[in-house]
Amino acid sequence: MTVEQRLEVIEGELMRLRAREEICQLKARYLNACDRQDPEAVRACFAEGEVKIDMSYFGQCANRDEFVDGIFVPRGCHDHVLDMHHCANPEIEILDADHARGVWSLNYRNINTQDQTLTLLSALYYDEYRRIDGDWKISGSRTEYRTVMHCIYKSGSLQVSTAARSLAG
Repeated sequence: MTVEQRLEVIEGELMRLRAREEICQLKARYLNACDRQDPEAVRACFAEGEVKIDMSYFGQCANRDEFVDGIFVPRGCHDHVLDMHHCANPEIEILDADHARGVWSLNYRNINTQDQTLTLLSALYYDEYRRIDGDWKISGSRTEYRTVMHCIYKSGSLQVSTAARSLAG
């Protein structure tokens, strides 16, 4: 292998590593924006135009505005909603210089001080990414819920109302 060929291989690997890190930073921005209840920061994580967002029983959306305005704000942007989104175990595949996909494991906690409920949930995010004008954006996302525990709390007690694979039905 020539020096030029070696450099080309190294440059390609560096491009993939950089893309992977930028996608990890994008996912972190998204999760932190959700926890801060920042609709515009959430919106900025998604590509403009058609973006399929499938949150199973929470709803499906065809673009970022439907998601932010129709699901995120009504469900998550209230003083009585305290959320923690934590993703781990990223499996990111760089398809080419401008396209990637990934699977993330979500550990989610929701405390609703109005309803006095605690929800613990795990899920897998199946994301698609597209680099637009040099920045990675989420261009598609499907959530597969794995486990949920929904509890009701009162002073001195915690009662499990649901322990299942989903809150649906």
